[in-house]
Amino acid sequence: MRNIILFFAKHGSTFLFILLEIICFILIINFNNNQRSIYLHSSNLISGKLYEEKQKFVDFFSLSEQLDSLQVENARLLRRVLYHEGYGKSIEIDSSDFNYKLIPAKIINQSINSRNNYLTIDKGTIDDIRPDMGVIGRNGIIGIVQNANTKYARVLSILNSKSRISAKIKNKGYFGNILWRNLDTQRLDLEAIPTHATVAVGDTVVTSGYSTMFPPNIFIGTIETFQSKKGASNYNITVKLNNNFSKLQHVFVIDNTAQDFQKTIEIE
Repeated sequence: MRNIILFFAKHGSTFLFILLEIICFILIINFNNNQRSIYLHSSNLISGKLYEEKQKFVDFFSLSEQLDSLQVENARLLRRVLYHEGYGKSIEIDSSDFNYKLIPAKIINQSINSRNNYLTIDKGTIDDIRPDMGVIGRNGIIGIVQNANTKYARVLSILNSKSRISAKIKNKGYFGNILWRNLDTQRLDLEAIPTHATVAVGDTVVTSGYSTMFPPNIFIGTIETFQSKKGASNYNITVKLNNNFSKLQHVFVIDNTAQDFQKTIEIE
């Protein structure tokens, strides 16, 4: 108690001065219109700036949640596109005759410079991810889920010598397999297209739909070059990808809800 009394005895004049200043300031603001308007204008500017900075702070720490929400919405819209492109119908997207749903995921690790490249995504079996699911990005196919644990999954990239995906030339009906034979991260080979087929540079190459992993008409790339060797029955076709794998961050895993039924009937 003695220390408190000594403190106020020593600094009392300072506190009294500050108190009188505050009282004077209040009186000036309350009884002078010009000073009041200046005060209100300045205080609004200051408070507005503080609220803006506060909102930026809050928004920064909620970016992850906002991004997750956007990815879910993107998955819903992309599923609508797949439904329309794959089946040519415009009825309600949630109709039960469409067997595919999309699960958004984030890439947390990947390689692109090896002969056999892989990706790791932040979704696992707890999110209904399982092996043999197709993976796509905003600009086309990415790969196929190879294995998964509860929280993560490993994806076999299309930039992998072991990757082989059924593909076709859109609107022309010819189909073959897409595979990666070199270290060019922007180009794949399309094999088994017969030389009697009508092929042109710029033709769109899409998934054929002849697998349980991808629905039909998922964009892969465009034909950049094609040639046939003398006596060969198939073209050598180079397909240029639209995806830039070095910049990939987010993907969608395709869940074919009828996959098990199709596999069961196809087992010999």
